[in-house]
Amino acid sequence: MPIDTLYYGGKIITMADSAPVADWVACAGGRIEAVGAKGEPMPEAAAEKVDLGGAVMLPGLYDAHCHVMPTGLFLNSANLLDARSLDECASLLSEKCADTPAGEWVFGGGFMSQNMKEQRYPTREELDRVSKDHPIMLAAQTLHGGSLNTKALSYVSIPEVAGVGMGADGKPDGTLLSDDAFFPTMSQIMGLLPRETLKRFIDECARYGAEKGVTSIIGLLGQFVGGDADVDIIENNKGKFPVNFTTFYQTWDLAQTDAYGLPRIGGCLTLDGAGFEYTMALEECYPERPERRGFLIHTDEEIYNLLSEAHRRGIQTAFHALGDRAIDQLIYVFRQVIGEQGKKDLRHRIEHFSLPTDTHMDMAAELGLVCSMQPAFSGLWGEPVNGYYDLLLGRERAAKMEVFPEIIKRGGVICGGSDSPVTLIDPMFGIACLICNPDPRRNLPVTEALKVFTINSAYSVHQDKEKGSIEKGKDADFTVIDRDPYQYEADKGIYDAAVLTTIKDGRVTYSRSSGE
Repeated sequence: MPIDTLYYGGKIITMADSAPVADWVACAGGRIEAVGAKGEPMPEAAAEKVDLGGAVMLPGLYDAHCHVMPTGLFLNSANLLDARSLDECASLLSEKCADTPAGEWVFGGGFMSQNMKEQRYPTREELDRVSKDHPIMLAAQTLHGGSLNTKALSYVSIPEVAGVGMGADGKPDGTLLSDDAFFPTMSQIMGLLPRETLKRFIDECARYGAEKGVTSIIGLLGQFVGGDADVDIIENNKGKFPVNFTTFYQTWDLAQTDAYGLPRIGGCLTLDGAGFEYTMALEECYPERPERRGFLIHTDEEIYNLLSEAHRRGIQTAFHALGDRAIDQLIYVFRQVIGEQGKKDLRHRIEHFSLPTDTHMDMAAELGLVCSMQPAFSGLWGEPVNGYYDLLLGRERAAKMEVFPEIIKRGGVICGGSDSPVTLIDPMFGIACLICNPDPRRNLPVTEALKVFTINSAYSVHQDKEKGSIEKGKDADFTVIDRDPYQYEADKGIYDAAVLTTIKDGRVTYSRSSGE
């Protein structure tokens, strides 16, 4: 086949065991036609020759755990990540209201009560002072909690579950501090938005991902839109986005995945909550909240019924389990099902796997499970002294959070995501957090760190024969960056690595030089 594009003049890190570094790569028809190791002559004929100018080419990067719709929502929200008081949040929301027609929804994203001077969520009365003309929803950075104003409350039915804050009048005060309270409420709100708005959110998530060097997003869909609108949009628009989307439909009903012919189910089917809301399920209590140790949201039987049927039918599953108690519940159900039916190379995934025991790590490797993890978490919150993990769990348990080297040492496979918008899509930041973690005990060698966001992520959804490395016959998906990650010790700037170009199926989806 005639060569469309020839890339040369830089360092090409292939992630292929046979030839880890190449001098050039030739592409045709959206696939890799040939890869040239050092000294091999380049093809003379190519429709386009691209000189990398000394830059570094990687296989196209993955985000293996992304909440697509909430990411698009966050990109259209008042950004509360840097707010440090409820007054600052109110000011940022007021600015958003000023730019939004009366009656339309206003969203705030990235809220963390731990960052607030008041150490709490705002009530509906406080959000009413921002605006009574706009329905307002504020979402936690973790997506495991939020607040609504009175107008927003008028559009939804608040479930009668734990985590719903109540005012002195005996009515909901607008704060929703558990998965059972917030998830169905957010789902109702997203279900009120027009389909074109949902499509725009997906487009903006994809475009943002491409800017960050992502060619493939493993999207967690269906949970927050009150139905399957986001699944439908993505599955019926394959190839039209600047990234490749792989769908995990977040449902407990296999019939819903059958409607789209999907070979997988789940994603963030939450078995516990999140640490910052004290709902991550722990064997021992939270030091700051000795009366609490989180929640197990589903019974063993509920997990078994879905997992057993999915495994029998050859369908991959993924469940959210952060704390040691939730991981323990899930991994023993996995062991029972696999023990009854045998291994089938389905590559079932545990999402987060944040606080595993040694036994859990050994079992994950033995059972062939994939640990779908988010290195940015420990990069941001895992400082070895007085980090958020320390405050939440105490130093001894905090040191056991996200122990990447130990998981790999015991034979586990880690794929890398952002949990966006919990941390926004940025695989180069995730790679930096694996190479130069604030806690050196979490550091991985460069090759292992790169695998997490390339070949391992492709493997996690059975795409390793088409993606994840630069080899003949694979898709022409590449990420070009401005520095060599193997030179981080001399460079000292691995956290500053910049994406220069993103290429999906042989087509440029982002270029820093052109801004598109």
